[in-house]
Amino acid sequence: MSDFDRESLERLFGRRPVRTLAGGEPLFRQGEPASAVFLIARGRLRMIRHLASGDRITIHTGRTGELFAEGSLFSDVYQCDAIAAAPTRVRACGKTEMLAAIDSSPSTMLALLEQVTRSLHHARAMRELRNVRSADDRVLQHLHLSASKGGAVVFDRPLLEVAEDLGLTHEAYYRALATLARAGAIKRTGRVIRLINSAAETLHQR
Repeated sequence: MSDFDRESLERLFGRRPVRTLAGGEPLFRQGEPASAVFLIARGRLRMIRHLASGDRITIHTGRTGELFAEGSLFSDVYQCDAIAAAPTRVRACGKTEMLAAIDSSPSTMLALLEQVTRSLHHARAMRELRNVRSADDRVLQHLHLSASKGGAVVFDRPLLEVAEDLGLTHEAYYRALATLARAGAIKRTGRVIRLINSAAETLHQR
Protein backbone atom coordinates (compact mmCIF):
# COMPACT_ATOMS: atom_id res chain seq x y z
CA MET A 1 0.00 0.00 0.00
CA SER A 2 1.31 3.49 -0.80
CA ASP A 3 1.45 6.29 1.72
CA PHE A 4 -1.85 7.66 0.49
CA ASP A 5 -4.57 6.73 2.97
CA ARG A 6 -7.31 4.39 1.85
CA GLU A 7 -9.99 7.07 2.10
CA SER A 8 -8.14 9.36 -0.32
CA LEU A 9 -7.53 6.53 -2.77
CA GLU A 10 -11.16 5.45 -2.63
CA ARG A 11 -12.35 9.00 -3.21
CA LEU A 12 -10.08 9.51 -6.22
CA PHE A 13 -10.19 6.09 -7.85
CA GLY A 14 -12.95 3.97 -6.32
CA ARG A 15 -15.67 4.52 -8.91
CA ARG A 16 -13.47 4.72 -11.96
CA PRO A 17 -13.56 1.96 -14.56
CA VAL A 18 -10.96 -0.77 -14.39
CA ARG A 19 -8.61 -1.30 -17.31
CA THR A 20 -7.20 -4.80 -17.63
CA LEU A 21 -3.76 -5.41 -19.16
CA ALA A 22 -2.24 -8.70 -20.21
CA GLY A 23 1.38 -9.42 -19.31
CA GLY A 24 3.59 -7.46 -21.70
CA GLU A 25 0.81 -5.08 -22.75
CA PRO A 26 1.60 -1.34 -22.59
CA LEU A 27 -0.45 1.06 -20.50
CA PHE A 28 1.20 3.98 -22.28
CA ARG A 29 4.30 4.69 -24.33
CA GLN A 30 7.16 7.12 -23.86
CA GLY A 31 6.30 10.40 -25.59
CA GLU A 32 2.54 10.00 -25.48
CA PRO A 33 0.51 12.88 -23.94
CA ALA A 34 0.46 12.55 -20.15
CA SER A 35 -3.23 12.56 -19.25
CA ALA A 36 -3.62 10.60 -16.00
CA VAL A 37 -2.17 9.07 -12.86
CA PHE A 38 -2.97 5.42 -12.16
CA LEU A 39 -3.75 3.21 -9.19
CA ILE A 40 -2.61 -0.40 -9.56
CA ALA A 41 -5.57 -2.45 -8.35
CA ARG A 42 -3.73 -5.71 -8.97
CA GLY A 43 -0.51 -6.78 -10.65
CA ARG A 44 2.79 -5.07 -11.55
CA LEU A 45 3.76 -2.30 -13.96
CA ARG A 46 7.31 -1.63 -15.10
CA MET A 47 8.39 1.91 -15.99
CA ILE A 48 10.93 1.55 -18.79
CA ARG A 49 12.92 4.40 -20.32
CA HIS A 50 14.49 4.22 -23.78
CA LEU A 51 17.89 5.89 -24.02
CA ALA A 52 19.50 7.61 -27.01
CA SER A 53 22.07 4.79 -27.07
CA GLY A 54 19.31 2.31 -27.87
CA ASP A 55 19.46 0.75 -24.42
CA ARG A 56 16.47 0.63 -22.10
CA ILE A 57 16.41 0.72 -18.32
CA THR A 58 13.71 -0.07 -15.80
CA ILE A 59 13.18 3.05 -13.70
CA HIS A 60 10.56 1.67 -11.35
CA THR A 61 8.25 -1.30 -10.81
CA GLY A 62 4.83 -0.44 -9.40
CA ARG A 63 2.87 -2.99 -7.40
CA THR A 64 -0.64 -3.65 -6.14
CA GLY A 65 -2.05 -0.72 -4.16
CA GLU A 66 0.51 1.82 -5.39
CA LEU A 67 0.08 4.97 -7.42
CA PHE A 68 1.83 4.90 -10.78
CA ALA A 69 3.09 7.63 -13.13
CA GLU A 70 2.56 10.39 -10.57
CA GLY A 71 5.49 12.24 -12.17
CA SER A 72 3.27 12.83 -15.20
CA LEU A 73 1.37 15.47 -13.20
CA PHE A 74 4.11 17.93 -14.08
CA SER A 75 4.93 16.77 -17.60
CA ASP A 76 3.19 17.18 -20.93
CA VAL A 77 4.22 13.69 -22.07
CA TYR A 78 5.02 10.38 -20.40
CA GLN A 79 8.76 10.05 -19.96
CA CYS A 80 8.79 6.24 -20.03
CA ASP A 81 6.93 3.20 -21.32
CA ALA A 82 4.59 1.55 -18.82
CA ILE A 83 4.45 -2.19 -19.44
CA ALA A 84 2.46 -4.77 -17.50
CA ALA A 85 4.91 -7.27 -16.00
CA ALA A 86 2.01 -9.63 -15.23
CA PRO A 87 -1.77 -9.57 -15.75
CA THR A 88 -2.62 -6.18 -14.26
CA ARG A 89 -5.69 -4.08 -13.47
CA VAL A 90 -5.53 -0.29 -13.11
CA ARG A 91 -7.82 2.68 -12.51
CA ALA A 92 -7.03 6.15 -13.88
CA CYS A 93 -7.51 9.63 -12.40
CA GLY A 94 -7.17 12.61 -14.73
CA LYS A 95 -4.38 15.10 -14.05
CA THR A 96 -6.74 18.03 -13.47
CA GLU A 97 -8.70 16.22 -10.76
CA MET A 98 -5.55 14.83 -9.15
CA LEU A 99 -3.95 18.29 -9.00
CA ALA A 100 -7.14 19.70 -7.49
CA ALA A 101 -7.05 17.01 -4.78
CA ILE A 102 -3.42 17.86 -4.02
CA ASP A 103 -4.22 21.57 -3.88
CA SER A 104 -7.03 21.04 -1.38
CA SER A 105 -5.22 18.53 0.86
CA PRO A 106 -1.75 19.20 2.32
CA SER A 107 -1.56 15.59 3.54
CA THR A 108 -2.14 14.32 0.01
CA MET A 109 0.52 16.68 -1.30
CA LEU A 110 3.05 15.49 1.31
CA ALA A 111 2.26 11.84 0.66
CA LEU A 112 2.73 12.34 -3.07
CA LEU A 113 6.03 14.12 -2.49
CA GLU A 114 7.24 11.28 -0.28
CA GLN A 115 6.36 8.68 -2.89
CA VAL A 116 8.05 10.62 -5.70
CA THR A 117 11.15 11.10 -3.54
CA ARG A 118 11.29 7.39 -2.75
CA SER A 119 10.99 6.53 -6.45
CA LEU A 120 13.81 8.95 -7.31
CA HIS A 121 16.08 7.43 -4.66
CA HIS A 122 15.38 3.96 -6.04
CA ALA A 123 16.07 5.07 -9.61
CA ARG A 124 19.35 6.66 -8.54
CA ALA A 125 20.42 3.52 -6.67
CA MET A 126 19.66 1.35 -9.70
CA ARG A 127 21.60 3.67 -11.99
CA GLU A 128 24.61 3.47 -9.67
CA LEU A 129 24.36 -0.33 -9.61
CA ARG A 130 24.32 -0.51 -13.40
CA ASN A 131 27.65 1.36 -13.40
CA VAL A 132 29.33 -1.38 -11.34
CA ARG A 133 31.48 -3.21 -13.90
CA SER A 134 31.71 -6.62 -12.23
CA ALA A 135 28.49 -8.61 -12.65
CA ASP A 136 29.23 -10.50 -9.41
CA ASP A 137 29.62 -7.24 -7.45
CA ARG A 138 26.56 -5.72 -9.11
CA VAL A 139 24.39 -8.69 -8.17
CA LEU A 140 25.79 -8.88 -4.65
CA GLN A 141 25.20 -5.17 -3.98
CA HIS A 142 21.65 -5.45 -5.30
CA LEU A 143 20.97 -8.40 -3.02
CA HIS A 144 22.19 -6.36 -0.05
CA LEU A 145 19.86 -3.51 -1.02
CA SER A 146 16.92 -5.93 -1.41
CA ALA A 147 17.49 -8.06 1.70
CA SER A 148 15.38 -8.05 4.82
CA LYS A 149 16.99 -7.40 8.21
CA GLY A 150 17.53 -11.14 8.51
CA GLY A 151 19.50 -11.21 5.26
CA ALA A 152 16.85 -12.98 3.15
CA VAL A 153 15.84 -11.89 -0.35
CA VAL A 154 12.56 -13.05 -1.91
CA PHE A 155 11.84 -11.36 -5.22
CA ASP A 156 8.20 -10.88 -6.19
CA ARG A 157 9.01 -11.10 -9.89
CA PRO A 158 10.94 -13.44 -12.20
CA LEU A 159 14.72 -13.30 -11.99
CA LEU A 160 14.71 -12.47 -15.70
CA GLU A 161 13.18 -9.11 -14.79
CA VAL A 162 15.66 -8.62 -11.95
CA ALA A 163 18.53 -9.26 -14.38
CA GLU A 164 17.13 -6.75 -16.87
CA ASP A 165 16.74 -4.15 -14.12
CA LEU A 166 20.47 -4.54 -13.45
CA GLY A 167 21.42 -4.33 -17.11
CA LEU A 168 22.46 -7.99 -17.27
CA THR A 169 21.40 -10.88 -19.47
CA HIS A 170 19.68 -13.65 -17.55
CA GLU A 171 22.67 -15.90 -18.34
CA ALA A 172 25.08 -13.40 -16.77
CA TYR A 173 22.81 -13.00 -13.76
CA TYR A 174 22.59 -16.75 -13.13
CA ARG A 175 26.37 -17.11 -13.57
CA ALA A 176 26.86 -14.40 -10.95
CA LEU A 177 24.50 -16.16 -8.55
CA ALA A 178 26.38 -19.41 -9.09
CA THR A 179 29.71 -17.69 -8.44
CA LEU A 180 28.40 -16.10 -5.25
CA ALA A 181 26.99 -19.41 -4.07
CA ARG A 182 30.30 -21.24 -4.69
CA ALA A 183 32.14 -18.50 -2.79
CA GLY A 184 29.79 -18.97 0.15
CA ALA A 185 28.43 -15.42 -0.13
CA ILE A 186 24.84 -16.56 -0.63
CA LYS A 187 22.70 -19.64 -0.12
CA ARG A 188 19.74 -20.38 -2.38
CA THR A 189 16.73 -22.38 -1.21
CA GLY A 190 13.97 -22.35 -3.78
CA ARG A 191 12.96 -18.72 -4.36
CA VAL A 192 14.79 -17.51 -1.24
CA ILE A 193 18.33 -16.13 -1.47
CA ARG A 194 20.07 -15.69 1.87
CA LEU A 195 23.17 -13.55 2.32
CA ILE A 196 26.11 -15.02 4.25
CA ASN A 197 27.59 -11.78 5.51
CA SER A 198 31.16 -12.74 6.33
CA ALA A 199 31.75 -14.46 3.00
CA ALA A 200 29.96 -11.69 1.08
CA GLU A 201 32.16 -9.03 2.68
CA THR A 202 35.33 -11.00 1.88
CA LEU A 203 34.25 -11.41 -1.76
CA HIS A 204 33.38 -7.72 -2.07
CA GLN A 205 36.85 -6.72 -0.81
CA ARG A 206 38.69 -8.71 -3.47
